Amino acid sequence: MSELESRLTQLGRELDWPATPELAPVVARRIREAEAPAPEAESPAPAPRRHRRRLLPPAGFRRSLAIAVVALLVLAGGVFAAVPNVRDSVLDFFGLQGATVERRQELPPAPPPGPLTLGQRTTLAAARDSLAFDPLVPEAAEPPDGVYVERAVPGGLLSLAYRARAGLPEAKSTGLGLLVTEFRGDLMPEYAGKIAGQATRVERLTVDGHRALWLEGAPHFFFYRAPDQPFREERLRIAQNVLLLEDGRLLVRLEGAFDRERAVELARSLR
Repeated sequence: MSELESRLTQLGRELDWPATPELAPVVARRIREAEAPAPEAESPAPAPRRHRRRLLPPAGFRRSLAIAVVALLVLAGGVFAAVPNVRDSVLDFFGLQGATVERRQELPPAPPPGPLTLGQRTTLAAARDSLAFDPLVPEAAEPPDGVYVERAVPGGLLSLAYRARAGLPEAKSTGLGLLVTEFRGDLMPEYAGKIAGQATRVERLTVDGHRALWLEGAPHFFFYRAPDQPFREERLRIAQNVLLLEDGRLLVRLEGAFDRERAVELARSLR
């Protein structure tokens, strides 16, 4: 799903659309009136030419159409705050293939801390045989301390865990120096989600020609949408600084306590 489609989907949930009237009987009656033959005149003079009446939809339909046009213009400009109903909940919306980021005026309650659930532990060689993509490993970091695969996700979900070390300070959100996750964004267009408050900075980047998003500052919420299941708040967890990167069919996520320059360095070293 493209960014525009994702925004339209979100907007559809927020707008209070007016009921569309039944148009078929009205239009059919007006067509019959316009096409009915004129009565024969007693004098040989030709009957006056009848002009077809302009068929205008009812006011309610015109109002719905106007709202739709305004919504498309707002989406094209990326300014959700122009629509009051949307402004109250979603202040900004960012999307990549495989992930969505929403900046909200109010955040849900903070979930209790809990252990990371990364899937089944394995080796990098075994992971290559079980995934529907070639894993990418950041060469700017040492080999991962843990490799995990979640097979319930279409194409597989790969997680690479790195203990804190020089250049990778420990993140409070994970207890790790770096957590890299990868999955097929084309198979799961909205699998990863983020909910950020106004204090979290969200920045669009381009890393070696690939679209990316950088989230920094106040901790934000991170969650996965289970396949074919709606969003559930109990799946939220607090995340620290994050770089989201599109790399072909893959969505790569790098989380840690490092700054943007270090995140970009790690992303550029993915091989």
